[in-house]
Amino acid sequence: EGEFYRQDKSAYLSYDESEVSGLEGTKTTIELEKEKLSIIRLGSMNSHMIFEKGKRNLNTYATPYGAMTMSVYTQDIDVDYDQNDQPTKIFVDYNIEISGQGVSKNTLNIDVKH
Repeated sequence: EGEFYRQDKSAYLSYDESEVSGLEGTKTTIELEKEKLSIIRLGSMNSHMIFEKGKRNLNTYATPYGAMTMSVYTQDIDVDYDQNDQPTKIFVDYNIEISGQGVSKNTLNIDVKH
């Protein structure tokens, strides 16, 4: 369970991670802008990931073992909105690279219930 709010030109989804996610003690905030999505995690694990379709962004990922910088290349972003302009589905297709080497291909699917 989380909260949805708008500030300036962005929409925000914010929630506390659970033990199931392995990130218990972390607050996750998803910021939705017109052509950009950011995921900010603060707490037991800190990270700030930026996704922009067709762009490569450097992101910092902090763990108890130290911080690392990784490159995220976003293949696709799709956000569906309801008639009240609130997000209902979020889809991100992206690749992660560390030191120029492809590490993983990922998809993120979020269903938002209001």
